[in-house]
Amino acid sequence: MTDPVGALLARAGTEIEAARVLQDAGFHQQADSRAYYAAFYAAEAALLALGESRSKHSGVISAFGRMVVKDGGFDAALGVSLRVLFDLRNAADYDWLERSRSSDEDSVEIAQPFVEAVAEWIAARGTQS
Repeated sequence: MTDPVGALLARAGTEIEAARVLQDAGFHQQADSRAYYAAFYAAEAALLALGESRSKHSGVISAFGRMVVKDGGFDAALGVSLRVLFDLRNAADYDWLERSRSSDEDSVEIAQPFVEAVAEWIAARGTQS
């Protein structure tokens, strides 16, 4: 039997790597998208470790904030990263004509510590489904 929590965390790691490659090659919008998905898969892993899942991105973000950050003790400052990355991804995917990239919006540098912290949070709980 496969470990779905571990599989999601592995996918998050793959997405971070892809985001970094895209960013280094100058594909910033595509890197924003992959960085968000890294965080998204990590958030899904955290929820699954609690025996929960959601079918929509908004549901994952909301449930993560409530169950993992508020009730689960995850660092609130890092928890905000998921929403920030979601907004960056939406801008990259849907508002790219109007959007001018700000140099302080480094999606990979936002996603990497989030994914690592989620993996540590899951490991500390010792509850993988």
